[in-house]
Amino acid sequence: MMKTTTRILSATLAGLMALSITACGSKASTDISSSNADSSQASGKVEGVTLTYVVSQNWVNKGSTVDDDLNKKFEEETGIKIDMQVIPDDQYVNVLKTKLSTGEVPDMFMVSGGVGAQKFMPEKYFADLSNEAWVSRYAEYAKQGTTIGGKIMGLMRWNVDGWGILYNKAMYDEMGIKVPTTTEEFATACDALLAKGITPVYETGKDTWHWGIWLSSYGPYAASKNPNLYEKLNANEMKFADVKEFEAFLNEFKSIYDKGYLGQNSLANPWDAAYGQLGEGKAAGFLGYQSYQNEVAEKYPDSKAETWEMYPLPIAGNNMYSHSAGGNMTVAYKDSKNLEYVKQFFDFLTKAENLKTYYEGRPDLQSNPSFTDVPGNPTAAGNAMMKNATGGEGMEMEYGVLYWDNTQVGVYMQEMLLGNKTAKQVLESIDADRQKMFDAQS
Repeated sequence: MMKTTTRILSATLAGLMALSITACGSKASTDISSSNADSSQASGKVEGVTLTYVVSQNWVNKGSTVDDDLNKKFEEETGIKIDMQVIPDDQYVNVLKTKLSTGEVPDMFMVSGGVGAQKFMPEKYFADLSNEAWVSRYAEYAKQGTTIGGKIMGLMRWNVDGWGILYNKAMYDEMGIKVPTTTEEFATACDALLAKGITPVYETGKDTWHWGIWLSSYGPYAASKNPNLYEKLNANEMKFADVKEFEAFLNEFKSIYDKGYLGQNSLANPWDAAYGQLGEGKAAGFLGYQSYQNEVAEKYPDSKAETWEMYPLPIAGNNMYSHSAGGNMTVAYKDSKNLEYVKQFFDFLTKAENLKTYYEGRPDLQSNPSFTDVPGNPTAAGNAMMKNATGGEGMEMEYGVLYWDNTQVGVYMQEMLLGNKTAKQVLESIDADRQKMFDAQS
């Protein structure tokens, strides 16, 4: 039996050391591949081929071993090994960029869909998958999220999801709180919750990227007030500081923070702490995604988190649901000598029975699967969001605006919350960072 290889490269220094080791290992496997790539006529399986596959830690095997299981099944069926190299989330971008720049490009690697893929130079590294048979079964959003320059550049198995205020409906009902649609109504609801000793919206601000999500999610509403906003931002014909709605949002957000609606230690709270705060009823809401309630329900079954609902950020006029471009996708290295085997792996992953296995192993991705022949399983939050988003929906800036960086935006927002930057200065800082990227590309 072939052995699935999954490795986690951890710690910055160790990660860099492992990078060299991995690079050597990758080259070694390629050498083996070159000398033994012929198919075995006797077994009907391919011998001596190992596909290197680089992923971010939180993107695979989340709450399960489903990615390992499918890799193992593929090896058993074909003889082709999958060397899945798991990189810690906070090191992933740097490690992948290093691999690309040093020529140690893996056969496959994961990147964000939408404009988030641009940072990895798709024209240089991504194979054109437009003519693969499974593309015809893509959901429309998956097609949009993987299309770059008119070509399908990735295999997406995630789902469309987005951010909103996930709230404990039973708690709201018990206190007579209605779903707020304005900043004033939101403040009234938060004051009522605070009076009961309940955190209105638990913010996990230790993870700076989560602050950035707030502003990123406001993008569709701002775009509804500024025609072709994303196109103008991406063409560098417009600046964030030019958009009055962004400044208004940040000023109102600062007020919400100052009033304690985001919790006592929102700048220091880690992501994982939110499960307990919500699951134990200490907090009534959270800026989360549609499927997040499943994660809370799994950890705290008595919380009845599966019944919680969701509404759009009721700040600065927003009444829209912002969603992703389908999350993350796996791309094939266009110049890989194993490209035909990578495509064989993609064919395997997109078989109906293997997609079924995948989505059953990833309940967090079941609400809107990427393939039309896989039935969706919307959460209560997802259904409620569609009802409460009276302004419609649109793509969040993380996936629609070039050079958007949630982590860096979050740093600037933290500075604003601490009084070290104004809302206008936050926007000017974002513009300055993006200008450097535009200059580098020119």
